[in-house]
Amino acid sequence: MCESKKKTGESGADGLLSAALKLKEALELILEGEKPYDIFVRWKPLSEQPIGWEPDLNDGVRLNIRPFMEANILRKNQQTSNGVLIVEKPSRSTLGRRKEQ
Repeated sequence: MCESKKKTGESGADGLLSAALKLKEALELILEGEKPYDIFVRWKPLSEQPIGWEPDLNDGVRLNIRPFMEANILRKNQQTSNGVLIVEKPSRSTLGRRKEQ
């Protein structure tokens, strides 16, 4: 899609294509599991460590999303309160209402 936009000469297509290629490279590094994009679980023996990005849900979200934070795909500084991730709720003014057309 980005390449076709670039061929047609759309505005901003170069930036969009370079961002998409950068994201693709980062995701491929995560899939391969090379340092620093590997998942290391300190309580598992080396024989049970995942190779590449093969998350174990029992290891926890923080360990499984760490490669994405290292690759700057997700924010590194998550807002936490006492170790619990804070998720902002959408404003109530927009919930349950139809959009005006």
